[in-house]
Amino acid sequence: MKNNNQDSEQLLLLFQALSDPIRLDVFRCLLQKGEQRVTNGTYDISKSTMSHHIKLLKEAGLVDVRKEGTAHIYSPNKEVTAKYPGFFDIFQNK
Repeated sequence: MKNNNQDSEQLLLLFQALSDPIRLDVFRCLLQKGEQRVTNGTYDISKSTMSHHIKLLKEAGLVDVRKEGTAHIYSPNKEVTAKYPGFFDIFQNK
């Protein structure tokens, strides 16, 4: 039963992180286009607001980040997307 509770908690975090249109769009773009930089200019929001959105996606385990010089490069977390393939497949339709 403990495993079911852990899965339920993880799914809840995923759903909460994807409940915002901007976070959903950022994640969908990462799934479709792969690793890339994410900028606030695309969404007409402040840099701090975009940082908040990225932080929530990272905390939910949806994205990984690596530094390349001063840039942050984001990619979908392959471990999480592999765990729920049917769910994440719906975001990859172009």
